[in-house]
Amino acid sequence: MTTRARRIRHTGADEERLPEIHPLAMPEWALHGMFAQGRIVAWEGETSPLSASCIFPSTPAFIQALALDQGRRWHEIIHPADQTRVNNYFGELPRDGRPQSIEYRLVDRNGKDLWIRHSIVDVEPRDGKTTIRGFVADIQAEKASQLESIQAGEREKNRIAQDLHDDLCQVLAGISLLMRATEDRIMGRLPQEAKQFQELNRQLGAAMERTRSLAHGLFTDAIQFKDIRDALEDLARQVHIRFGVEIRTQFPAFIPAHTSSQVVQIYRIAQEAMSNSVRHGGATEITLALAPSPGHERMQLTVQDNGRGLPQTQSAKAGMGWHSMQCRADLLGADIHLYNDGPGGAVLRLIYPVFQ
Repeated sequence: MTTRARRIRHTGADEERLPEIHPLAMPEWALHGMFAQGRIVAWEGETSPLSASCIFPSTPAFIQALALDQGRRWHEIIHPADQTRVNNYFGELPRDGRPQSIEYRLVDRNGKDLWIRHSIVDVEPRDGKTTIRGFVADIQAEKASQLESIQAGEREKNRIAQDLHDDLCQVLAGISLLMRATEDRIMGRLPQEAKQFQELNRQLGAAMERTRSLAHGLFTDAIQFKDIRDALEDLARQVHIRFGVEIRTQFPAFIPAHTSSQVVQIYRIAQEAMSNSVRHGGATEITLALAPSPGHERMQLTVQDNGRGLPQTQSAKAGMGWHSMQCRADLLGADIHLYNDGPGGAVLRLIYPVFQ
Protein backbone atom coordinates (compact mmCIF):
# COMPACT_ATOMS: atom_id res chain seq x y z
CA MET A 1 0.00 0.00 0.00
CA THR A 2 1.35 3.40 -0.93
CA THR A 3 1.04 6.69 0.87
CA ARG A 4 -1.25 9.12 -0.93
CA ALA A 5 -0.09 12.71 -1.13
CA ARG A 6 -2.51 15.46 -0.17
CA ARG A 7 -2.71 19.11 -1.16
CA ILE A 8 -1.28 21.72 1.17
CA ARG A 9 -4.09 23.74 2.76
CA HIS A 10 -3.08 27.17 4.03
CA THR A 11 -4.59 27.89 7.43
CA GLY A 12 -2.92 31.12 8.45
CA ALA A 13 0.21 30.40 10.49
CA ASP A 14 -0.41 26.66 10.46
CA GLU A 15 -0.13 24.55 7.32
CA GLU A 16 -1.07 20.99 6.62
CA ARG A 17 2.05 19.58 4.94
CA LEU A 18 2.40 16.72 2.49
CA PRO A 19 3.40 13.50 4.23
CA GLU A 20 6.77 12.15 3.11
CA ILE A 21 6.70 9.13 0.83
CA HIS A 22 9.22 6.42 1.50
CA PRO A 23 11.07 5.47 -1.73
CA LEU A 24 10.04 1.83 -1.31
CA ALA A 25 6.41 2.93 -1.13
CA MET A 26 6.56 5.11 -4.27
CA PRO A 27 3.88 4.11 -6.81
CA GLU A 28 5.27 2.21 -9.77
CA TRP A 29 3.84 4.73 -12.25
CA ALA A 30 5.65 7.54 -10.43
CA LEU A 31 8.94 5.69 -10.26
CA HIS A 32 8.91 4.74 -13.95
CA GLY A 33 7.66 8.19 -14.92
CA MET A 34 10.43 9.93 -13.01
CA PHE A 35 13.10 7.97 -14.89
CA ALA A 36 11.31 8.32 -18.24
CA GLN A 37 10.93 12.10 -17.96
CA GLY A 38 14.61 12.44 -17.26
CA ARG A 39 15.58 9.93 -19.99
CA ILE A 40 17.72 8.18 -17.43
CA VAL A 41 18.03 4.66 -15.99
CA ALA A 42 19.71 3.17 -12.96
CA TRP A 43 22.63 0.94 -13.98
CA GLU A 44 24.57 -1.76 -12.15
CA GLY A 45 27.27 -3.97 -13.57
CA GLU A 46 30.94 -4.93 -13.70
CA THR A 47 33.94 -3.17 -15.18
CA SER A 48 35.99 -5.93 -16.83
CA PRO A 49 34.57 -6.29 -19.35
CA LEU A 50 32.03 -3.52 -18.93
CA SER A 51 28.71 -5.33 -18.61
CA ALA A 52 25.30 -4.55 -17.15
CA SER A 53 23.68 -6.91 -14.66
CA CYS A 54 20.70 -4.67 -13.86
CA ILE A 55 19.07 -1.76 -15.70
CA PHE A 56 15.99 -0.09 -14.21
CA PRO A 57 13.65 0.65 -15.76
CA SER A 58 14.34 -1.25 -18.98
CA THR A 59 11.39 0.29 -20.81
CA PRO A 60 12.75 3.69 -22.03
CA ALA A 61 12.97 3.87 -25.82
CA PHE A 62 16.72 4.51 -25.84
CA ILE A 63 17.34 1.32 -23.81
CA GLN A 64 14.99 -0.73 -25.98
CA ALA A 65 16.87 0.49 -29.08
CA LEU A 66 20.06 -1.15 -27.77
CA ALA A 67 18.50 -4.63 -28.03
CA LEU A 68 20.25 -5.88 -24.90
CA ASP A 69 17.53 -8.49 -24.57
CA GLN A 70 18.88 -10.13 -27.73
CA GLY A 71 22.17 -11.10 -26.10
CA ARG A 72 24.17 -7.96 -26.88
CA ARG A 73 26.52 -7.09 -24.00
CA TRP A 74 27.26 -3.55 -22.93
CA HIS A 75 30.94 -3.53 -23.92
CA GLU A 76 29.98 -4.87 -27.36
CA ILE A 77 27.76 -1.88 -28.19
CA ILE A 78 30.27 0.85 -27.32
CA HIS A 79 31.21 2.86 -30.40
CA PRO A 80 34.60 1.69 -31.79
CA ALA A 81 36.01 5.22 -31.59
CA ASP A 82 35.23 5.36 -27.85
CA GLN A 83 36.17 1.84 -26.74
CA THR A 84 39.77 2.52 -25.68
CA ARG A 85 38.82 5.71 -23.84
CA VAL A 86 35.92 4.02 -22.03
CA ASN A 87 37.99 0.95 -21.09
CA ASN A 88 40.74 3.19 -19.69
CA TYR A 89 38.21 5.20 -17.69
CA PHE A 90 36.51 2.23 -16.05
CA GLY A 91 39.83 0.48 -15.52
CA GLU A 92 41.11 3.39 -13.41
CA LEU A 93 38.04 4.28 -11.35
CA PRO A 94 38.97 5.69 -7.93
CA ARG A 95 37.22 4.08 -4.97
CA ASP A 96 36.82 7.17 -2.82
CA GLY A 97 33.07 7.41 -3.28
CA ARG A 98 33.13 10.64 -5.29
CA PRO A 99 30.49 10.78 -8.06
CA GLN A 100 32.01 10.95 -11.52
CA SER A 101 30.87 10.53 -15.10
CA ILE A 102 31.98 9.93 -18.67
CA GLU A 103 30.21 10.67 -21.94
CA TYR A 104 30.48 8.20 -24.80
CA ARG A 105 28.59 6.67 -27.70
CA LEU A 106 26.71 3.40 -28.00
CA VAL A 107 25.58 1.80 -31.26
CA ASP A 108 21.92 0.77 -31.33
CA ARG A 109 20.35 -2.17 -33.15
CA ASN A 110 20.04 -0.11 -36.35
CA GLY A 111 23.68 0.97 -36.35
CA LYS A 112 22.90 4.52 -35.19
CA ASP A 113 25.03 6.34 -32.63
CA LEU A 114 23.53 7.14 -29.22
CA TRP A 115 25.31 9.53 -26.86
CA ILE A 116 25.01 8.72 -23.16
CA ARG A 117 26.36 10.12 -19.89
CA HIS A 118 27.40 7.28 -17.61
CA SER A 119 27.53 8.47 -14.00
CA ILE A 120 29.11 6.36 -11.27
CA VAL A 121 28.05 6.78 -7.62
CA ASP A 122 29.38 3.57 -6.07
CA VAL A 123 32.41 1.35 -6.73
CA GLU A 124 32.57 -1.96 -4.87
CA PRO A 125 35.29 -4.61 -5.23
CA ARG A 126 33.68 -8.02 -4.86
CA ASP A 127 35.12 -11.53 -5.34
CA GLY A 128 38.01 -10.30 -7.47
CA LYS A 129 35.72 -8.17 -9.62
CA THR A 130 34.60 -4.56 -9.44
CA THR A 131 30.88 -3.82 -9.25
CA ILE A 132 29.77 -0.31 -10.13
CA ARG A 133 26.43 1.40 -9.66
CA GLY A 134 25.14 4.62 -11.09
CA PHE A 135 22.97 6.07 -13.82
CA VAL A 136 22.94 6.20 -17.61
CA ALA A 137 21.30 9.23 -19.24
CA ASP A 138 20.35 9.71 -22.89
CA ILE A 139 22.12 12.93 -23.99
CA GLN A 140 21.61 12.53 -27.75
CA ALA A 141 19.65 15.79 -28.00
CA GLU A 142 22.31 17.64 -26.00
CA LYS A 143 25.08 16.37 -28.28
CA ALA A 144 23.06 17.17 -31.39
CA SER A 145 22.74 20.74 -30.11
CA GLN A 146 26.49 20.92 -29.51
CA LEU A 147 27.20 19.60 -33.01
CA GLU A 148 24.84 22.14 -34.53
CA SER A 149 26.58 24.87 -32.53
CA ILE A 150 29.96 23.75 -33.89
CA GLN A 151 28.61 23.59 -37.45
CA ALA A 152 27.03 27.03 -37.07
CA GLY A 153 30.39 28.33 -35.86
CA GLU A 154 32.10 26.87 -38.94
CA ARG A 155 29.53 28.52 -41.21
CA GLU A 156 30.11 31.86 -39.51
CA LYS A 157 33.88 31.45 -39.83
CA ASN A 158 33.43 30.77 -43.56
CA ARG A 159 31.35 33.93 -43.91
CA ILE A 160 33.90 36.07 -42.07
CA ALA A 161 36.74 34.54 -44.11
CA GLN A 162 34.90 35.34 -47.33
CA ASP A 163 34.29 38.93 -46.20
CA LEU A 164 37.93 39.37 -45.22
CA HIS A 165 39.13 38.05 -48.58
CA ASP A 166 36.60 39.78 -50.82
CA ASP A 167 36.31 43.09 -48.95
CA LEU A 168 39.12 43.99 -46.56
CA CYS A 169 41.93 42.41 -48.58
CA GLN A 170 40.76 44.22 -51.70
CA VAL A 171 40.54 47.56 -49.85
CA LEU A 172 44.06 47.09 -48.47
CA ALA A 173 45.33 46.21 -51.96
CA GLY A 174 43.80 49.42 -53.34
CA ILE A 175 45.38 51.52 -50.59
CA SER A 176 48.73 49.87 -51.28
CA LEU A 177 48.56 50.85 -54.95
CA LEU A 178 47.74 54.46 -54.04
CA MET A 179 50.61 54.52 -51.55
CA ARG A 180 53.07 53.26 -54.16
CA ALA A 181 51.91 55.87 -56.67
CA THR A 182 52.24 58.61 -54.07
CA GLU A 183 55.69 57.35 -53.11
CA ASP A 184 56.84 57.62 -56.74
CA ARG A 185 55.64 61.23 -56.97
CA ILE A 186 57.21 62.26 -53.66
CA MET A 187 60.60 60.69 -54.40
CA GLY A 188 61.61 63.59 -56.67
CA ARG A 189 60.15 66.41 -54.59
CA LEU A 190 60.69 65.29 -50.99
CA PRO A 191 63.32 62.54 -51.01
CA GLN A 192 63.69 62.82 -47.23
CA GLU A 193 60.07 61.60 -46.83
CA ALA A 194 60.49 58.62 -49.16
CA LYS A 195 61.72 56.28 -46.41
CA GLN A 196 58.60 56.93 -44.35
CA PHE A 197 56.39 56.01 -47.30
CA GLN A 198 58.44 52.89 -47.91
CA GLU A 199 57.95 51.86 -44.27
CA LEU A 200 54.20 52.54 -44.50
CA ASN A 201 54.04 50.38 -47.63
CA ARG A 202 55.97 47.62 -45.87
CA GLN A 203 53.59 47.67 -42.87
CA LEU A 204 50.58 47.73 -45.17
CA GLY A 205 51.92 44.72 -47.05
CA ALA A 206 52.45 42.87 -43.75
CA ALA A 207 48.87 43.72 -42.70
CA MET A 208 47.56 42.33 -45.99
CA GLU A 209 49.54 39.12 -45.47
CA ARG A 210 48.20 38.68 -41.92
CA THR A 211 44.64 39.34 -43.11
CA ARG A 212 44.98 36.73 -45.86
CA SER A 213 46.41 34.31 -43.30
CA LEU A 214 43.52 34.95 -40.91
CA ALA A 215 40.97 34.42 -43.69
CA HIS A 216 42.69 31.22 -44.78
CA GLY A 217 42.68 29.83 -41.23
CA LEU A 218 38.96 30.54 -40.83
CA PHE A 219 37.87 28.98 -44.10
CA THR A 220 36.78 25.38 -43.41
CA ASP A 221 36.89 24.28 -47.05
CA ALA A 222 40.62 25.08 -47.12
CA ILE A 223 41.12 22.50 -44.36
CA GLN A 224 38.78 19.66 -45.29
CA PHE A 225 40.54 18.51 -48.43
CA LYS A 226 44.04 18.31 -46.94
CA ASP A 227 45.51 15.31 -45.20
CA ILE A 228 46.33 15.81 -41.53
CA ARG A 229 50.05 16.44 -42.11
CA ASP A 230 49.41 19.13 -44.75
CA ALA A 231 46.68 20.71 -42.62
CA LEU A 232 48.90 21.00 -39.52
CA GLU A 233 51.92 22.24 -41.51
CA ASP A 234 49.66 24.84 -43.08
CA LEU A 235 48.41 25.84 -39.61
CA ALA A 236 52.00 26.24 -38.39
CA ARG A 237 52.75 28.60 -41.30
CA GLN A 238 49.60 30.64 -40.68
CA VAL A 239 50.31 31.01 -36.93
CA HIS A 240 53.89 32.10 -37.68
CA ILE A 241 52.67 34.73 -40.15
CA ARG A 242 49.88 35.98 -37.89
CA PHE A 243 51.77 36.14 -34.58
CA GLY A 244 55.43 36.13 -35.58
CA VAL A 245 56.31 33.27 -33.22
CA GLU A 246 58.65 30.37 -33.92
CA ILE A 247 56.81 27.12 -34.69
CA ARG A 248 58.53 23.73 -34.59
CA THR A 249 56.70 20.76 -36.12
CA GLN A 250 57.35 17.08 -35.39
CA PHE A 251 55.55 14.49 -37.51
CA PRO A 252 56.26 10.77 -38.03
CA ALA A 253 57.13 9.36 -41.43
CA PHE A 254 53.87 7.40 -41.53
CA ILE A 255 50.51 8.86 -40.49
CA PRO A 256 47.31 6.78 -40.84
CA ALA A 257 44.63 8.22 -43.08
CA HIS A 258 42.20 10.64 -41.38
CA THR A 259 38.66 11.48 -42.43
CA SER A 260 37.90 15.06 -43.47
CA SER A 261 35.83 15.49 -40.29
CA GLN A 262 38.78 14.37 -38.14
CA VAL A 263 41.10 16.79 -39.96
CA VAL A 264 38.77 19.73 -39.28
CA GLN A 265 38.29 18.93 -35.58
CA ILE A 266 42.01 18.33 -34.94
CA TYR A 267 42.97 21.47 -36.87
CA ARG A 268 40.54 23.61 -34.85
CA ILE A 269 41.74 22.18 -31.52
CA ALA A 270 45.39 22.83 -32.43
CA GLN A 271 44.49 26.28 -33.75
CA GLU A 272 42.73 27.26 -30.51
CA ALA A 273 45.59 25.89 -28.38
CA MET A 274 48.28 27.74 -30.37
CA SER A 275 46.31 30.97 -30.32
CA ASN A 276 45.91 30.68 -26.54
CA SER A 277 49.65 30.04 -26.18
CA VAL A 278 50.40 33.42 -27.73
CA ARG A 279 47.46 35.55 -26.56
CA HIS A 280 47.24 34.30 -22.97
CA GLY A 281 50.60 32.65 -22.35
CA GLY A 282 52.85 35.15 -24.12
CA ALA A 283 54.71 32.30 -25.84
CA THR A 284 57.44 32.98 -28.39
CA GLU A 285 58.05 29.33 -29.30
CA ILE A 286 55.49 26.58 -29.91
CA THR A 287 56.00 22.92 -30.72
CA LEU A 288 53.29 21.18 -32.73
CA ALA A 289 53.75 17.41 -32.73
CA LEU A 290 51.83 14.37 -33.92
CA ALA A 291 52.85 10.86 -32.92
CA PRO A 292 51.28 7.39 -33.13
CA SER A 293 50.68 5.14 -30.16
CA PRO A 294 51.89 1.52 -30.31
CA GLY A 295 49.97 -0.34 -32.97
CA HIS A 296 48.87 2.93 -34.59
CA GLU A 297 45.35 2.49 -33.18
CA ARG A 298 45.53 5.93 -31.57
CA MET A 299 47.32 9.18 -32.38
CA GLN A 300 48.60 11.86 -30.01
CA LEU A 301 48.58 15.55 -30.87
CA THR A 302 50.72 17.78 -28.64
CA VAL A 303 50.87 21.57 -28.52
CA GLN A 304 53.61 22.76 -26.15
CA ASP A 305 54.80 26.33 -25.60
CA ASN A 306 57.41 28.31 -23.63
CA GLY A 307 54.93 30.84 -22.25
CA ARG A 308 53.78 31.71 -18.73
CA GLY A 309 51.71 28.55 -18.37
CA LEU A 310 48.19 28.23 -17.03
CA PRO A 311 47.07 30.62 -14.27
CA GLN A 312 47.00 29.19 -10.75
CA THR A 313 44.12 31.28 -9.46
CA GLN A 314 41.69 30.91 -12.34
CA SER A 315 40.69 27.76 -14.17
CA ALA A 316 41.91 27.64 -17.76
CA LYS A 317 39.04 25.26 -18.49
CA ALA A 318 36.25 27.70 -17.71
CA GLY A 319 36.25 29.63 -21.00
CA MET A 320 34.49 29.05 -24.30
CA GLY A 321 37.77 28.05 -25.95
CA TRP A 322 38.22 25.02 -23.70
CA HIS A 323 34.53 24.13 -23.99
CA SER A 324 34.81 24.17 -27.79
CA MET A 325 37.94 21.99 -27.71
CA GLN A 326 36.22 19.52 -25.34
CA CYS A 327 33.17 19.27 -27.63
CA ARG A 328 35.40 18.62 -30.64
CA ALA A 329 37.38 16.03 -28.67
CA ASP A 330 34.12 14.25 -27.80
CA LEU A 331 33.24 14.05 -31.49
CA LEU A 332 36.63 12.43 -32.10
CA GLY A 333 36.20 9.97 -29.23
CA ALA A 334 39.35 11.51 -27.79
CA ASP A 335 40.95 12.21 -24.42
CA ILE A 336 42.09 15.81 -24.05
CA HIS A 337 44.37 17.16 -21.33
CA LEU A 338 45.65 20.68 -20.58
CA TYR A 339 48.35 21.24 -17.96
CA ASN A 340 51.50 23.16 -17.08
CA ASP A 341 54.89 21.76 -18.00
CA GLY A 342 57.37 22.24 -15.17
CA PRO A 343 58.55 25.79 -14.48
CA GLY A 344 57.09 27.36 -17.61
CA GLY A 345 54.83 26.74 -20.53
CA ALA A 346 51.59 24.86 -21.07
CA VAL A 347 50.86 21.57 -22.81
CA LEU A 348 47.73 20.47 -24.61
CA ARG A 349 47.56 16.75 -25.38
CA LEU A 350 44.87 15.14 -27.54
CA ILE A 351 44.74 11.34 -27.83
CA TYR A 352 42.29 10.10 -30.44
CA PRO A 353 41.50 6.85 -32.32
CA VAL A 354 42.20 6.24 -36.00
CA PHE A 355 41.01 3.36 -38.17
CA GLN A 356 42.79 1.86 -41.14
